[in-house]
Amino acid sequence: MAKFRRRKYLINKPVQIGYFGLTAWFICLGILLVGSITYYFTLNTIINEIQIASPAFDTVEVVNKINLMLQKKLALVFAVLIVIAAILVILYLHRVVGPVFRIEKTLRESIEGKPFQSIRLRKKDSFKSLAETINIFVANYESKIQKVKDVVQEQIPDSEKIEKIKEIFKD
Repeated sequence: MAKFRRRKYLINKPVQIGYFGLTAWFICLGILLVGSITYYFTLNTIINEIQIASPAFDTVEVVNKINLMLQKKLALVFAVLIVIAAILVILYLHRVVGPVFRIEKTLRESIEGKPFQSIRLRKKDSFKSLAETINIFVANYESKIQKVKDVVQEQIPDSEKIEKIKEIFKD
């Protein structure tokens, strides 16, 4: 069996970009939630400890400097995580969207009258069992159609042809 290499990573752009957006939203939400909670507890602990150790110390100025420094670093980490997530989501979704695209394309071509070509998927693609089931279904259907054509060609009375055709579709 020939190896299939992906030529395009964005096959069904609306679906892949939609899933990426959803994934990115959840990642951002998680990062913001965990980061905010961690920051809140850490900062409160630092402020309390500084006020206990040195009541005359100006904690507001120190906290503002810490905030500015942390915002810059966290923005960079956040951007890197989004880029990594985008790459991973696109690569993963290619295993899902690619097979759906190939199955849909093969069925559409068959509907348009082109001969059915067996659906073949790559090793790590999703929906392999669906593709195999469609291939078996089409092979079975084509076999029955050929049997019907053979019965129609036979030189027997129409009533016998009808009975034979009914037998073919009972299976």
